[in-house]
Amino acid sequence: MSTATTPPRQHRYRRRADMPLLGGIRPPIVLLLILLLAVAAITALAVGGLRVDDTPQALRESHQYAAEDTAASLRAGLHESATDLRRAAAHYDGAPADPAAVLSTLGQAYRKWRGTVIVRPDTGRLLAARGETVPLAGLDLGKVTDTAPAPLLAPSTAGTRLLTFALVSTRTDGRALLVASDNLRLPGIATRREQTVQVLDAAGAVLDTAGAQLAADPDRRLVDSAREHAAHQRPAPGETASGSLAGSPDDKGVRRVAGYAAVASPDGRDLAAPLGLTVVSTSTVDGRTGSLRHPMLGLASAGALLAVALLLAWLLTRTLQRPLLRLFLESRRLTRGERLDEPVAGPRRGEAGRITRALEELRRQLLDPARPATAPAPRRRRPGTALPLALSAAVVLGWSGPLLFLGGTDGEVLVPNQVVAAQRDRTDTAADRVRQALNEGYADLRSIAPALARASVGQAETVLRATLAEHDRYRALYVLGADGEVLARAGEPPHRTGRPALGPSGVLLLNTSGKEPRIAARAALTAAPAEPAEGGAPEAAGPVVVGELRTDFLPALLTRPGLGRVWLLDDRHRVLAANEGYSSFGELPDGRASAVLAKAGKEPAADVVRAGGDPAVLAAAPLGGNGAVARLGWSVVTDQPVSWLHLDQNRADRRAVLAGMLGLAAAVLCLGWLFIAVGLPLRRLAASAEALAAGDRRTVLYPVHHDEVGAVARSLELIRQDLERAARRAPTATATH
Repeated sequence: MSTATTPPRQHRYRRRADMPLLGGIRPPIVLLLILLLAVAAITALAVGGLRVDDTPQALRESHQYAAEDTAASLRAGLHESATDLRRAAAHYDGAPADPAAVLSTLGQAYRKWRGTVIVRPDTGRLLAARGETVPLAGLDLGKVTDTAPAPLLAPSTAGTRLLTFALVSTRTDGRALLVASDNLRLPGIATRREQTVQVLDAAGAVLDTAGAQLAADPDRRLVDSAREHAAHQRPAPGETASGSLAGSPDDKGVRRVAGYAAVASPDGRDLAAPLGLTVVSTSTVDGRTGSLRHPMLGLASAGALLAVALLLAWLLTRTLQRPLLRLFLESRRLTRGERLDEPVAGPRRGEAGRITRALEELRRQLLDPARPATAPAPRRRRPGTALPLALSAAVVLGWSGPLLFLGGTDGEVLVPNQVVAAQRDRTDTAADRVRQALNEGYADLRSIAPALARASVGQAETVLRATLAEHDRYRALYVLGADGEVLARAGEPPHRTGRPALGPSGVLLLNTSGKEPRIAARAALTAAPAEPAEGGAPEAAGPVVVGELRTDFLPALLTRPGLGRVWLLDDRHRVLAANEGYSSFGELPDGRASAVLAKAGKEPAADVVRAGGDPAVLAAAPLGGNGAVARLGWSVVTDQPVSWLHLDQNRADRRAVLAGMLGLAAAVLCLGWLFIAVGLPLRRLAASAEALAAGDRRTVLYPVHHDEVGAVARSLELIRQDLERAARRAPTATATH
């Protein structure tokens, strides 16, 4: 009866064993081959197909950044000029003065305007004038009511003038219109011999030029094209309209590149928006600035990876897939009872070899059920599936490793001289931006000094609070008496008081140590401040007004895109401010900058430093110039790592590193899949097969997955059932005999 019911149940198991194997060892091997071939194609196209640009992106960006820096300085200057004029006029709201006296006081406090006038807006009658003639022809002054007009550009016999307006109270004519005229000048910027920086109005007229003059028509057309791009560009929120262009090369391969930036702020709500100004920076390029360290790297790497992919597919198929398939066929032969007199011919090494020896012992037990169960003879353990997987991983790592380390070879990247010069010029522009901000802060105090000198304590605090609200540069404003006592203040408490706080007018450093450098401006309270001495400032006689700058004011001036790390240093080369984390009054993080500082002297300097650390473009520029900061001896230092520059070689290295990471990721994914889906189950199955051969008939072998390993496990389970039935029949047969 038992014999009659056995075949159908065995037949059911055999049908499941013949099912198509959709999982198992085949998919990860095929996927690995496909992924590595895809990475090889990516490497050939992205690295091998990289086109060397005769106008590297780093060079084009240097002009874009130069235009953005100039536009930002120009925008800040326009805002500062309008604010200074309106604040100076507001001092006479409660104490009207003669128009001539107003212009005289204004000229002594500020020397930034070429001409100033006061007129009656209703009649246009001139009340007072100072300096050059202010072009008022064509202006509709009758529309002026309680609000001063926005700045505008007006033509004159001497060129285009920028007119700034404010309402001022006069003693005899009431509210009058104060008008200041000046050239629309580019801020203090350094330019290379072949570089040209221009500011253009909405119609394309050139208002000011720095550097070389443009004479050729193609060059002027490139500038006009840059202005049109800025006018029609729709930047993302919070960004200004800016970009770069490259002109067509001439017969000698020389072409001109241009960077442009709109002067208007990103929100378009500042005083510069109605003017429609655009800054354009251009220079010539010789067409030989791009270069690659290894031009054939991409194609060679792709070819090597193609060979690696084919090698791994052959290795894994030969060492894993074929032995596992042989195991499956041999185990199925035993379950069918076919050719039991033939030894099991399977793999001899690793987990598959252990299962082969267990199957051989089980074959003998199937031939002779009375044969005592014995475990296969133990052998020295050898690496199984882990060995081919480890070899495959090592081969892929041998291909990816050199590509992954290309990012650390910046010392061989050639930096174009124009990029180094652009870093020097931008550092000089940053120094000029700091110098102007400090001089403006000192000029603010000089402008309010006459009003504070004749004001009561309450009125002085009102003036200080109004000045603090108008300018975001101050953390504290206060007036110190003859003995250094605080007479009036606004904002935070003073850092230092008493007689040591008194001293000459100008910009100064209040401390030499501590958590935060305290930078301030100081001006004497005199009705008419004396002219500063050459290279310095007048001595403070009597009470003084002091304005302490906010700690984050100067770091904000140093923060510009594409400039790298920026530091402001005092005369002893200690850090006063930076665009990223820094230690107050500490040394420069990069000691290599000392050589560039020594080279700078009174002129900006830059160099590519490769020794002693990661290669970087270091530049230094003194604040210098005229005004209140000339005697400080401060300087600005920038550090731009070579790896941050958008050069062809850096781009090729990054793409090569990406290719290496993709190849390594493909290997980890597929080889890890093989180890988890095949290696570990096969190791557990080898232990179960040896236990079954040793006589363990109680443990049922369940296939975990419907794959090659699962098929072998099903075959072993059928063998276990056959041996168990044979063991039950043996006592019955003995009792019958």
